[in-house]
Amino acid sequence: MYDESMLFVGPAEGECTAPLLFPATQPLSLRAATHEFVFEEGRDFALDADAGIITRLSGSRIPCTPQDDVPGLVCEKDDDFHRRQVSATYTHRPGTWNGYTPAFAGGEMPQTSRRLAASEPLRLAITGDSISEGYNASEFILAPPRQPAYGSLVAAGLEQAYGSRVELHNCAVAGWTSDDGLADVGRVAAWDPSLVIVAYGMNDAGYAAPADFARNVRGIIEAVRATSPLAEFVVVSPMLPIAEPDDHALVRFPAYRDALLALCDDGVVLADLTTLWTDLLGRKRGYDLTGNGLNHPNDFGHRLYAQVILSLLVAHDR
Repeated sequence: MYDESMLFVGPAEGECTAPLLFPATQPLSLRAATHEFVFEEGRDFALDADAGIITRLSGSRIPCTPQDDVPGLVCEKDDDFHRRQVSATYTHRPGTWNGYTPAFAGGEMPQTSRRLAASEPLRLAITGDSISEGYNASEFILAPPRQPAYGSLVAAGLEQAYGSRVELHNCAVAGWTSDDGLADVGRVAAWDPSLVIVAYGMNDAGYAAPADFARNVRGIIEAVRATSPLAEFVVVSPMLPIAEPDDHALVRFPAYRDALLALCDDGVVLADLTTLWTDLLGRKRGYDLTGNGLNHPNDFGHRLYAQVILSLLVAHDR
């Protein structure tokens, strides 16, 4: 596991804990999310390897956010939330993940698979909201280690795996819903894309019924195919936002996932970040995975987005 993120919440001078995703085997490296500082076991933290729990020690140099400051701590474009987090690199026993695991979908994406296998150029377009625009990846907020957002990671991963030149056109805009995406689909279609990532839902959840959401995504697919009939699509069901006790919109996320799954056929596959996030939250906390304290992924989360999408597109023997 590389640079798994966490946020320590608790008393400034007392002990507090944060969970790793897996029970750890030695060695473990713990550093600032910016990669600018390495913390020392025994001085800054203690590790319960079998339980996968890190305890922040009294007097530690690890950032600690008071519990009362966490609600409402939302950082959209600055690096405050990023600098509060730390990241852990460690080894763990194989076969310990029992949650969502995306499978290679080459058979469902014949045109993309053929292009990549032949190392042909691929024109990749993204339509989506602030997550897809890149919000709260460290490159976006101009903070170390300057990791790109998931779209660029996907493009780089495909180039590395297949030797194809990937031309990325990111049309995502912060605040947009699938309504906006459908209205703007001409801009996406104008690139004559080979592959399109369609990633909405976070902003739709405040108002849109699943059937209306799916109708918009279907409309995006149909409009692009009207001018690029061989285009194929990865439709993304989003991560989960930080849950509020009375947040009734949360029930829409699994319903959106199911509606997107119903759209899948030849040339359309689902990247199910909703199920992945649900499974992660069985062990991690929302504040460990968010980059803004609300509804954007951090660097670790952007890598998870990229990993799921690349798992659909990259054959396992690559």
